Amino acid sequence: MLLHRALRELPVLLLEPMLTGLRRHSDALTAGSLYSDDGGGCAVGMMLREISERPGSAREVRRPLERLWPKRLRFQSPTIREERPDLAKANPRLHHLELIFDVTCERMVAALGLSPAQAARSVGLWMAAETQAEINLRHVEFSVDLEASHALPAVALDERLFSDTVARLRQLRPWLSEGQASRVVEGWIGARRVEFSPLFLPDDWATEVTLQRDRLAAAGTTS
Repeated sequence: MLLHRALRELPVLLLEPMLTGLRRHSDALTAGSLYSDDGGGCAVGMMLREISERPGSAREVRRPLERLWPKRLRFQSPTIREERPDLAKANPRLHHLELIFDVTCERMVAALGLSPAQAARSVGLWMAAETQAEINLRHVEFSVDLEASHALPAVALDERLFSDTVARLRQLRPWLSEGQASRVVEGWIGARRVEFSPLFLPDDWATEVTLQRDRLAAAGTTS
């Protein structure tokens, strides 16, 4: 997915203010412009606003100039390339996030009949959730030793939940094979999955069956 690819290539120093901005200003999000007059803007604009409000930040968020034409297209209002060319050049995926936000909002309005504000809020919260997932994954993925997974205790896990987690991880990290993704998930939870065969019988069950047969045989002999 384009959003996942864009988020993967951004540093955590940008992902964290984007996550904060999207959640804090979800009701003021607006497609098509970095900033709006009511203190809102697009996803990337909210990230810049959070960065500018941090202590020690020397750059203030610039308010958009009044314009004589409708703010419907991105080129009619400031973009990340215009507002922060240094940041945009170092992180070209920021421009992609602008486009993803705008296009997704437009499609939701057309397909679901939402108002622009409703669509922007929904898209913003979706992007916030994906940004949170990316940040969390960064924090744990390097702590998992794939080669040590065989030493984990083998336990029975919820198969559906385990499979869904592996599938989700492969969405975020498509270069992982299913086996590698499974070992990563096992490393996170600290347990190795036991795959049950429908023909498998625990040893104590087999022992009990043998004892019962012996008892039946003994009873038949005495009668």
